[in-house]
Amino acid sequence: MAPYQAAAGSQRAAVDLYRWNITASAAVYEGLHLLEVVLRNAIHDQLVIWHQSTGTSGSWMDDRAQILEDRARKDIATARARTRRPSPTEGHAVAELTFGFWRYLLARRYQDNLWRLALRNAFPHLQPQTRSEVEKPVIRLHILRNRIAHLEPVHRRDLLDDRQDILTVLGYICPDTRDWYQAGCRIPDIVKERPRTR
Repeated sequence: MAPYQAAAGSQRAAVDLYRWNITASAAVYEGLHLLEVVLRNAIHDQLVIWHQSTGTSGSWMDDRAQILEDRARKDIATARARTRRPSPTEGHAVAELTFGFWRYLLARRYQDNLWRLALRNAFPHLQPQTRSEVEKPVIRLHILRNRIAHLEPVHRRDLLDDRQDILTVLGYICPDTRDWYQAGCRIPDIVKERPRTR
C-alpha cells in the first residue's frame, strides 16, 4: 500500500485509491484485450497473404527465408508447443504468441523486409504508411499491458493518453472497430471518478 499511501496521504484515502486503481486497470485492460486480438489478427492475416504469394509451402511461421530473428523463432516454437493439441492449427499458435512478439515485428529491424512486404498492409488507414507511427504507440501499450498484468499502480498515468493510443492503433487497422470500442470505453468516466489525492 506504500505507493497509494504516499499519493493519498491517509490510510483510508489510500484504500480508496487502491480500489479505484483496480477499477481503472480493468477498464484499460478491456481496451488492451481488444487491441491485442485485432493487432495480432491483422498482422497474421498479412503474413499469411505474403507467405502464400511467395509460393513457399508450409506457414510463414516456418520462416524458411530466415527473416525472423532467433528470439522470434523461439517464441513461435514455444507457442506451437503450448497449444497441446493433437493437431494444432496456425490459429492456435497465433493465440499463444505474446503481445511482445507482435510488438517486435513492428521494430525497425524488419523495416525493409516484413514491413515493406507485408505488415504495412495490416494498417490500411495509416497514411502515409510509416512504420514508426504504429510502433511508438504499440510500444507504450505493451509496457502498459505488462504493468497491469503485474498488478502495478496505474493511478499516476494519464489514462486518457493511454486510451488515445488504443484508439489510434485500432483506427489504423479498422475505424469501425475503433468507433465500437470508443462508444463503450469506460476510461473517461473512471478518470472522472478518481479519488482526490494530496
